[in-house]
Amino acid sequence: MVNQAKIDAVDELAELFKDAKSIILNDYKGLDVESISELRGNCREKNVIFRVIKNTLAKRAFEKSGLAEVESFLEGPTAIAISYEDEVVSAQVLNDFAKEYELPVFKGSIINGRVLNREKTVHLASLPGKDELRAQVVGAFIAPVRGLITCLDASRRNLVYVLNAIAEKKGAA
Repeated sequence: MVNQAKIDAVDELAELFKDAKSIILNDYKGLDVESISELRGNCREKNVIFRVIKNTLAKRAFEKSGLAEVESFLEGPTAIAISYEDEVVSAQVLNDFAKEYELPVFKGSIINGRVLNREKTVHLASLPGKDELRAQVVGAFIAPVRGLITCLDASRRNLVYVLNAIAEKKGAA
């Protein structure tokens, strides 16, 4: 007989996966309760949901969500980090935490419905976030204009220096 609590848990997970921009699957084995609590706090600060999940329930939820290809990632202890705002932020939070504690270890990810393996997930974690990328693009567009303005302004400034030097020389004479 099927347990109603498990059916509800699968439905809840499927609902979490539904509108997520990124779902990062990771192995948290080796982290104690205090460390996991700290990681959850770091995730909360960035609006990332961090949950430890049962693999059998997760498999059913992913199947229900149309993401059955992630089944290979669901071996051993599994935790998920879900972000609804930014594709990169959940991977960055986990990666920053892993730099200090060497855990959790990425298993794979789903970014906007696309499944990425471990290596691509690690690469994703090293990318800058949307806001940083936007700032870099704006900076790249502004740099030539700023250079032109500085160049045009320099000729006026130099003219003023020359006229000032002539005025001082005539005033001294």
